[in-house]
Amino acid sequence: MTQPSGTSALHSKKHRMRHILRLISRTSRYGHLFPLNGKFNCQKDEKICLNIGLLRKRQKKKVIMGQHLTGKMESRVQFDENDNNGLTITNQYIPEELLSEILCYVPYKTLLNCQLVCKRWKILIQEYVWRKKAEMIIQHSLPPIKNMPWSVYYDICKKRPFERNLLKNHSGKEDINRHWKIWSNGGDHWIVECPPLNVPPLPSDPVFEGGQHCFVTSYRNCTKEQTIDLGNEGLTPYLMDKLQPPIVISEWYSCRWDCPAIYECTVELLGDSHDLIDSFQFHDIIEGDRQNQWHRISHEFKNYGPHVKQISFRHGGKDKSFWAGHYGSKMAGACVIVKIPEMQNSNDEISNTSSILDLPFLKLYESID
Repeated sequence: MTQPSGTSALHSKKHRMRHILRLISRTSRYGHLFPLNGKFNCQKDEKICLNIGLLRKRQKKKVIMGQHLTGKMESRVQFDENDNNGLTITNQYIPEELLSEILCYVPYKTLLNCQLVCKRWKILIQEYVWRKKAEMIIQHSLPPIKNMPWSVYYDICKKRPFERNLLKNHSGKEDINRHWKIWSNGGDHWIVECPPLNVPPLPSDPVFEGGQHCFVTSYRNCTKEQTIDLGNEGLTPYLMDKLQPPIVISEWYSCRWDCPAIYECTVELLGDSHDLIDSFQFHDIIEGDRQNQWHRISHEFKNYGPHVKQISFRHGGKDKSFWAGHYGSKMAGACVIVKIPEMQNSNDEISNTSSILDLPFLKLYESID
Protein backbone atom coordinates (compact mmCIF):
# COMPACT_ATOMS: atom_id res chain seq x y z
CA MET A 1 0.00 0.00 0.00
CA THR A 2 1.47 3.36 -1.05
CA GLN A 3 2.18 6.04 1.49
CA PRO A 4 0.07 9.20 1.14
CA SER A 5 1.74 12.31 -0.19
CA GLY A 6 2.97 15.07 2.15
CA THR A 7 -0.18 17.18 1.78
CA SER A 8 -2.46 14.18 2.19
CA ALA A 9 -0.52 12.92 5.21
CA LEU A 10 -0.73 16.32 6.87
CA HIS A 11 -4.46 16.49 6.13
CA SER A 12 -4.94 13.00 7.55
CA LYS A 13 -2.93 13.86 10.66
CA LYS A 14 -4.94 17.03 11.19
CA HIS A 15 -8.15 15.05 10.82
CA ARG A 16 -7.09 12.47 13.40
CA MET A 17 -5.90 15.04 15.88
CA ARG A 18 -9.01 17.19 15.46
CA HIS A 19 -11.06 14.09 16.21
CA ILE A 20 -9.02 13.48 19.38
CA LEU A 21 -9.42 17.08 20.51
CA ARG A 22 -13.16 16.92 19.84
CA LEU A 23 -13.43 13.85 22.05
CA ILE A 24 -11.40 15.55 24.75
CA SER A 25 -13.56 18.66 24.63
CA ARG A 26 -16.69 16.56 25.04
CA THR A 27 -15.60 13.96 27.55
CA SER A 28 -12.65 15.29 29.54
CA ARG A 29 -12.73 17.71 32.44
CA TYR A 30 -9.85 19.48 30.68
CA GLY A 31 -11.89 20.08 27.54
CA HIS A 32 -12.95 23.61 28.47
CA LEU A 33 -9.31 24.63 28.28
CA PHE A 34 -9.10 23.71 24.58
CA PRO A 35 -12.01 25.27 22.64
CA LEU A 36 -12.27 24.32 18.97
CA ASN A 37 -12.20 27.63 17.17
CA GLY A 38 -11.40 26.34 13.69
CA LYS A 39 -7.71 27.25 13.90
CA PHE A 40 -5.33 24.33 14.01
CA ASN A 41 -1.62 24.07 14.74
CA CYS A 42 -0.53 20.52 14.11
CA GLN A 43 2.66 20.56 16.22
CA LYS A 44 1.13 22.53 19.10
CA ASP A 45 -2.06 20.49 19.29
CA GLU A 46 -0.12 17.24 19.11
CA LYS A 47 1.78 18.33 22.22
CA ILE A 48 -1.52 19.21 23.92
CA CYS A 49 -2.88 15.77 23.08
CA LEU A 50 0.16 14.09 24.61
CA ASN A 51 -0.11 16.17 27.78
CA ILE A 52 -3.84 15.51 28.07
CA GLY A 53 -3.27 11.82 27.54
CA LEU A 54 -0.74 11.81 30.35
CA LEU A 55 -3.15 13.64 32.63
CA ARG A 56 -5.94 11.20 31.85
CA LYS A 57 -3.66 8.27 32.57
CA ARG A 58 -2.83 9.72 35.94
CA GLN A 59 -6.48 10.39 36.55
CA LYS A 60 -7.34 6.74 35.92
CA LYS A 61 -4.66 5.60 38.35
CA LYS A 62 -5.71 8.30 40.81
CA VAL A 63 -2.12 9.01 41.65
CA ILE A 64 -1.96 11.86 44.13
CA MET A 65 1.25 12.79 45.93
CA GLY A 66 2.74 9.40 45.01
CA GLN A 67 -0.12 7.36 46.55
CA HIS A 68 -2.64 5.17 44.69
CA LEU A 69 -6.10 5.98 46.01
CA THR A 70 -8.95 3.58 45.55
CA GLY A 71 -11.76 5.65 47.04
CA LYS A 72 -12.93 9.24 46.91
CA MET A 73 -10.78 12.06 48.22
CA GLU A 74 -11.46 13.08 51.79
CA SER A 75 -13.10 16.43 52.40
CA ARG A 76 -11.09 19.28 53.90
CA VAL A 77 -10.61 19.11 57.66
CA GLN A 78 -12.13 21.92 59.73
CA PHE A 79 -9.52 23.97 61.60
CA ASP A 80 -9.38 23.15 65.30
CA GLU A 81 -7.33 25.38 67.59
CA ASN A 82 -6.83 22.51 70.03
CA ASP A 83 -5.63 20.13 67.33
CA ASN A 84 -2.08 19.65 66.07
CA ASN A 85 -2.98 20.55 62.51
CA GLY A 86 -0.01 22.37 60.98
CA LEU A 87 2.33 21.34 63.78
CA THR A 88 3.03 17.78 62.62
CA ILE A 89 5.65 17.49 59.89
CA THR A 90 6.75 14.04 58.66
CA ASN A 91 5.00 12.51 61.69
CA GLN A 92 7.04 14.70 64.02
CA TYR A 93 5.30 17.17 66.34
CA ILE A 94 6.87 20.65 66.38
CA PRO A 95 5.76 23.09 69.11
CA GLU A 96 4.50 26.51 68.06
CA GLU A 97 7.44 28.16 69.80
CA LEU A 98 10.01 26.22 67.77
CA LEU A 99 8.08 26.53 64.51
CA SER A 100 7.75 30.30 64.91
CA GLU A 101 11.48 30.64 65.56
CA ILE A 102 12.28 28.61 62.44
CA LEU A 103 9.92 30.71 60.32
CA CYS A 104 11.60 33.90 61.54
CA TYR A 105 14.71 32.84 59.61
CA VAL A 106 12.83 32.16 56.39
CA PRO A 107 13.35 34.83 53.65
CA TYR A 108 10.52 37.35 53.73
CA LYS A 109 9.47 36.54 50.16
CA THR A 110 9.16 32.85 51.05
CA LEU A 111 7.02 33.74 54.08
CA LEU A 112 4.31 34.87 51.67
CA ASN A 113 4.03 31.29 50.39
CA CYS A 114 4.33 29.80 53.89
CA GLN A 115 1.12 31.62 54.82
CA LEU A 116 -0.72 29.37 52.35
CA VAL A 117 0.30 26.09 54.00
CA CYS A 118 -2.57 25.97 56.48
CA LYS A 119 -4.68 28.17 58.72
CA ARG A 120 -2.46 27.68 61.76
CA TRP A 121 0.64 28.74 59.84
CA LYS A 122 -1.23 31.74 58.47
CA ILE A 123 -2.28 32.89 61.95
CA LEU A 124 1.17 32.26 63.39
CA ILE A 125 2.99 34.11 60.63
CA GLN A 126 0.65 37.07 60.35
CA GLU A 127 0.20 37.69 64.07
CA TYR A 128 3.74 37.01 65.28
CA VAL A 129 6.40 36.02 62.74
CA TRP A 130 6.12 39.08 60.48
CA ARG A 131 6.79 41.47 63.35
CA LYS A 132 9.75 39.43 64.60
CA LYS A 133 11.10 39.13 61.05
CA ALA A 134 10.93 42.91 60.62
CA GLU A 135 12.72 43.39 63.95
CA MET A 136 15.47 41.00 62.90
CA ILE A 137 15.99 42.88 59.63
CA ILE A 138 16.15 46.37 61.15
CA GLN A 139 17.93 45.03 64.26
CA HIS A 140 15.66 46.90 66.63
CA SER A 141 12.46 46.16 68.56
CA LEU A 142 9.19 47.55 67.24
CA PRO A 143 6.18 48.53 69.33
CA PRO A 144 3.67 45.63 69.17
CA ILE A 145 0.68 47.73 68.09
CA LYS A 146 -2.69 46.01 68.35
CA ASN A 147 -4.23 44.87 65.02
CA MET A 148 -1.26 46.07 63.00
CA PRO A 149 -1.72 44.66 59.45
CA TRP A 150 0.96 42.13 58.58
CA SER A 151 1.53 43.94 55.28
CA VAL A 152 3.06 46.84 57.25
CA TYR A 153 5.79 44.52 58.55
CA TYR A 154 6.22 43.07 55.07
CA ASP A 155 6.92 46.57 53.70
CA ILE A 156 9.46 47.10 56.49
CA CYS A 157 11.20 43.84 55.51
CA LYS A 158 11.16 44.71 51.83
CA LYS A 159 12.07 48.42 51.82
CA ARG A 160 13.77 48.94 55.20
CA PRO A 161 12.52 52.51 55.58
CA PHE A 162 14.03 53.30 59.00
CA GLU A 163 17.43 54.80 59.79
CA ARG A 164 18.41 55.58 56.20
CA ASN A 165 18.54 58.77 54.15
CA LEU A 166 15.33 59.07 52.15
CA LEU A 167 16.69 61.95 50.04
CA LYS A 168 18.36 60.92 46.80
CA ASN A 169 21.37 62.65 45.25
CA HIS A 170 21.87 64.56 48.49
CA SER A 171 25.12 66.28 47.47
CA GLY A 172 24.95 66.44 43.67
CA LYS A 173 27.05 63.40 42.82
CA GLU A 174 24.42 62.34 40.25
CA ASP A 175 24.24 65.78 38.53
CA ILE A 176 22.32 68.89 39.50
CA ASN A 177 18.88 67.94 38.16
CA ARG A 178 18.77 64.33 39.27
CA HIS A 179 15.84 63.85 41.73
CA TRP A 180 15.62 67.62 42.36
CA LYS A 181 13.13 70.16 41.01
CA ILE A 182 14.74 73.56 40.43
CA TRP A 183 12.45 76.43 41.38
CA SER A 184 14.88 79.31 40.79
CA ASN A 185 18.18 79.27 38.94
CA GLY A 186 19.37 82.87 39.23
CA GLY A 187 22.71 84.44 38.46
CA ASP A 188 25.08 81.95 36.85
CA HIS A 189 22.81 79.08 37.95
CA TRP A 190 23.32 76.09 40.22
CA ILE A 191 26.51 74.06 39.84
CA VAL A 192 28.14 71.09 41.59
CA GLU A 193 31.71 71.31 42.87
CA CYS A 194 34.00 68.37 43.65
CA PRO A 195 35.86 69.06 45.80
CA PRO A 196 34.36 72.28 47.26
CA LEU A 197 36.43 75.34 46.29
CA ASN A 198 37.90 77.82 48.81
CA VAL A 199 36.39 76.03 51.80
CA PRO A 200 37.69 73.16 53.95
CA PRO A 201 36.92 69.58 52.87
CA LEU A 202 33.55 68.17 53.84
CA PRO A 203 33.36 66.98 57.46
CA SER A 204 33.68 63.33 58.38
CA ASP A 205 30.02 62.30 58.26
CA PRO A 206 28.64 58.95 57.01
CA VAL A 207 26.01 60.82 54.97
CA PHE A 208 28.70 61.83 52.44
CA GLU A 209 29.66 58.19 51.80
CA GLY A 210 33.27 59.26 51.32
CA GLY A 211 32.42 61.80 48.59
CA GLN A 212 33.37 65.48 48.29
CA HIS A 213 30.48 66.84 46.19
CA CYS A 214 28.42 69.91 47.06
CA PHE A 215 25.81 72.19 45.50
CA VAL A 216 26.84 75.83 44.93
CA THR A 217 24.62 78.91 44.39
CA SER A 218 25.31 82.14 42.50
CA TYR A 219 24.73 85.91 42.90
CA ARG A 220 20.93 85.67 42.57
CA ASN A 221 18.54 83.41 44.39
CA CYS A 222 18.90 79.68 43.64
CA THR A 223 16.29 77.28 45.06
CA LYS A 224 15.45 73.62 44.50
CA GLU A 225 13.23 71.00 46.11
CA GLN A 226 12.83 67.26 46.52
CA THR A 227 9.59 65.61 47.64
CA ILE A 228 9.62 62.22 49.36
CA ASP A 229 6.60 59.93 48.97
CA LEU A 230 6.59 58.01 52.26
CA GLY A 231 4.37 55.22 50.92
CA ASN A 232 6.87 54.44 48.17
CA GLU A 233 9.60 54.19 50.79
CA GLY A 234 7.68 51.59 52.84
CA LEU A 235 6.24 54.05 55.38
CA THR A 236 2.55 53.33 54.94
CA PRO A 237 -0.13 55.73 56.25
CA TYR A 238 -1.13 53.16 58.90
CA LEU A 239 2.46 52.91 60.18
CA MET A 240 2.96 56.69 60.22
CA ASP A 241 -0.35 57.34 61.99
CA LYS A 242 0.01 54.61 64.63
CA LEU A 243 3.72 54.72 65.41
CA GLN A 244 4.41 58.43 64.78
CA PRO A 245 8.13 57.75 64.19
CA PRO A 246 10.43 60.75 64.71
CA ILE A 247 11.60 62.44 61.48
CA VAL A 248 15.08 63.98 61.60
CA ILE A 249 16.28 66.40 58.90
CA SER A 250 19.78 67.81 58.54
CA GLU A 251 22.24 69.40 56.10
CA TRP A 252 25.73 70.88 56.00
CA TYR A 253 26.30 74.36 54.53
CA SER A 254 29.16 76.83 54.11
CA CYS A 255 30.53 79.72 51.99
CA ARG A 256 33.88 80.93 50.71
CA TRP A 257 36.33 82.87 52.87
CA ASP A 258 36.23 85.90 50.53
CA CYS A 259 32.47 86.36 50.03
CA PRO A 260 29.59 86.23 52.58
CA ALA A 261 26.46 84.34 51.59
CA ILE A 262 22.89 83.46 52.55
CA TYR A 263 21.61 79.94 53.17
CA GLU A 264 17.95 78.92 53.52
CA CYS A 265 16.18 75.63 54.18
CA THR A 266 12.48 74.75 54.52
CA VAL A 267 11.10 71.29 55.32
CA GLU A 268 7.36 70.57 55.26
CA LEU A 269 5.31 67.55 56.30
CA LEU A 270 2.44 67.23 53.84
CA GLY A 271 -0.84 65.32 53.91
CA ASP A 272 -3.53 64.64 51.33
CA SER A 273 -3.68 67.22 48.52
CA HIS A 274 -0.38 68.67 49.84
CA ASP A 275 -2.04 70.03 52.99
CA LEU A 276 0.58 71.43 55.37
CA ILE A 277 0.77 69.51 58.66
CA ASP A 278 4.05 70.74 60.14
CA SER A 279 7.08 72.70 58.94
CA PHE A 280 10.58 73.86 59.81
CA GLN A 281 12.26 76.97 58.38
CA PHE A 282 15.86 78.07 58.69
CA HIS A 283 17.62 81.22 57.42
CA ASP A 284 21.27 82.08 58.02
CA ILE A 285 23.60 84.87 56.87
CA ILE A 286 27.13 83.46 56.76
CA GLU A 287 29.64 86.26 57.24
CA GLY A 288 32.70 87.25 59.25
CA ASP A 289 34.29 84.56 61.35
CA ARG A 290 31.60 82.05 60.31
CA GLN A 291 32.82 82.01 56.71
CA ASN A 292 35.14 79.31 55.39
CA GLN A 293 33.79 76.61 57.70
CA TRP A 294 31.03 74.02 57.56
CA HIS A 295 27.87 74.42 59.67
CA ARG A 296 25.16 71.88 60.27
CA ILE A 297 21.44 72.36 60.74
CA SER A 298 19.25 69.68 62.29
CA HIS A 299 15.63 69.40 63.35
CA GLU A 300 13.44 66.58 64.65
CA PHE A 301 9.70 66.35 64.01
CA LYS A 302 7.74 64.67 66.83
CA ASN A 303 4.05 64.19 67.57
CA TYR A 304 3.12 65.71 64.24
CA GLY A 305 -0.27 64.01 64.06
CA PRO A 306 -1.93 61.75 61.49
CA HIS A 307 -2.14 61.77 57.68
CA VAL A 308 1.50 62.59 56.87
CA LYS A 309 2.06 61.29 53.34
CA GLN A 310 4.97 63.33 51.95
CA ILE A 311 8.02 65.31 53.05
CA SER A 312 9.14 68.35 51.08
CA PHE A 313 12.80 69.39 51.43
CA ARG A 314 13.65 72.77 49.88
CA HIS A 315 16.94 74.64 50.15
CA GLY A 316 18.87 77.42 48.42
CA GLY A 317 20.73 80.67 48.80
CA LYS A 318 22.95 83.26 47.11
CA ASP A 319 26.03 85.39 47.75
CA LYS A 320 25.80 88.82 49.42
CA SER A 321 28.33 90.65 47.28
CA PHE A 322 26.59 90.12 43.94
CA TRP A 323 29.75 88.76 42.31
CA ALA A 324 29.53 87.04 38.95
CA GLY A 325 30.28 83.33 39.11
CA HIS A 326 29.59 80.96 41.98
CA TYR A 327 30.43 82.71 45.22
CA GLY A 328 27.16 81.86 46.95
CA SER A 329 26.38 79.41 49.72
CA LYS A 330 27.40 75.77 49.39
CA MET A 331 25.37 72.85 50.72
CA ALA A 332 25.84 69.09 50.94
CA GLY A 333 24.58 66.01 52.75
CA ALA A 334 20.88 66.87 52.73
CA CYS A 335 19.29 64.19 54.87
CA VAL A 336 15.82 63.02 55.93
CA ILE A 337 15.79 60.03 58.27
CA VAL A 338 12.74 58.38 59.82
CA LYS A 339 13.86 57.00 63.19
CA ILE A 340 12.65 53.76 64.71
CA PRO A 341 9.89 54.65 67.20
CA GLU A 342 10.50 53.97 70.85
CA MET A 343 8.59 51.26 72.69
CA GLN A 344 5.36 52.44 74.32
CA ASN A 345 3.96 51.16 77.60
CA SER A 346 0.31 51.79 76.79
CA ASN A 347 -1.57 48.59 77.60
CA ASP A 348 -4.41 49.26 75.19
CA GLU A 349 -1.97 49.41 72.29
CA ILE A 350 -0.19 46.12 73.03
CA SER A 351 -1.11 43.36 70.60
CA ASN A 352 -2.61 40.03 71.52
CA THR A 353 0.52 38.11 70.53
CA SER A 354 0.55 36.36 73.91
CA SER A 355 -2.64 34.55 72.96
CA ILE A 356 -0.72 32.76 70.20
CA LEU A 357 2.56 32.10 71.95
CA ASP A 358 3.06 31.89 75.68
CA LEU A 359 4.62 34.95 77.31
CA PRO A 360 7.73 33.22 78.77
CA PHE A 361 8.85 32.25 75.27
CA LEU A 362 8.38 35.81 74.04
CA LYS A 363 10.59 37.12 76.85
CA LEU A 364 13.22 34.48 76.06
CA TYR A 365 13.15 35.30 72.33
CA GLU A 366 13.46 39.03 72.91
CA SER A 367 16.38 38.47 75.26
CA ILE A 368 18.16 36.47 72.55
CA ASP A 369 17.65 39.33 70.04
